[in-house]
Amino acid sequence: MSKSPEELAARQALAEVSRLCYQRGYITGTEGNFSIRLDKNRILTTPRGVCKGRINEADLVITDADGSPADPHAALPSTELKMHLAAYRLRDDISAVVHAHPTIAVGFTVAGVSLSTPALPEVVCTIGTIPVSPYATPSTEEVVQSIEPYVKKCDALMLDHHGALCLGKDIWDAFYKLETVEHQAQTLLVAHMLGGPKPLTRAQVSSLLDIRSVYGLTNEVDVDYLKSAASGASD
Repeated sequence: MSKSPEELAARQALAEVSRLCYQRGYITGTEGNFSIRLDKNRILTTPRGVCKGRINEADLVITDADGSPADPHAALPSTELKMHLAAYRLRDDISAVVHAHPTIAVGFTVAGVSLSTPALPEVVCTIGTIPVSPYATPSTEEVVQSIEPYVKKCDALMLDHHGALCLGKDIWDAFYKLETVEHQAQTLLVAHMLGGPKPLTRAQVSSLLDIRSVYGLTNEVDVDYLKSAASGASD
């Protein structure tokens, strides 16, 4: 069966993002899983047990909204696809999900250190907070239950001792949020090495939140947390 131009473009973008995640060290081996919602009944996703650094468009799998492959003879999707399906079920405004294991960001969860310190203006504006969902056994329903409260209002979150989950209006948007999460982690790590982060002030955070709409950002953020985590100074 011939593929539509929209599906061909989605396959190309999904394969390219998969390879970029591998090249940038956000995943190793056969780790990671990525998906695009083609329509309300079809999900394009990466197959199980395949190195994303070597993946191509033909390797990708189409499933229904419940995760069952459209072609019974095709490769199986990732066992962690259920995370993606939960995000699509809860968020009508997203069309792509990226799950990877960026080393420094994951290290923060292993150390029990917050990634939500309001330190970088671009993070406050584009993501807000980066919460950590409770630990859950990978590939099980526990993971879905652990992320649901956060997926409803966050575009980027960490899974405790596991990895990052980023949601986007398209696959590139989700990938860029993953990069932002790891950039925040890298910056905070350096700050901790130099004596500890100096958060933005409450006034600075408030000003940044006021201009989020300029960038077309409408997702909810934890405003109270950001302001409470900001420096006590007003300017």
